[in-house]
Amino acid sequence: MLLKPRPMNQEPSRWRRLTPATIAALPEAAAIFEVANLVRTVKYIGSAGGNLRARLSAFHTQAKLRPSPGGYFFRYEPATREDDVLGRRLAGYRTAHRGLLPVANAGTTHPLRVAPRRAA
Repeated sequence: MLLKPRPMNQEPSRWRRLTPATIAALPEAAAIFEVANLVRTVKYIGSAGGNLRARLSAFHTQAKLRPSPGGYFFRYEPATREDDVLGRRLAGYRTAHRGLLPVANAGTTHPLRVAPRRAA
């Protein structure tokens, strides 16, 4: 029986730890990927530029994200037309997050929330 691959958003078990060993096992193929923290909050959505292994390797070594307790995880979806799939993925993220992009895509950090001060 031939199984049809499902989109990455419908297969949460496909998250993998972002380490040099898992990156080395990836295909050198076109894909769209998401990088998230330990609790799977997506921090970056990107395209492989035709070579997933090389792109994630560069992403991992450039430390585009701040260190995170528990490290980072990623998942990917093969895509022959990376630009189209990336556009849809980012649009879907914005729809689900009040127009915001993931932190590393936006190039900014979220503003601090200040709690009201209570008089003692």
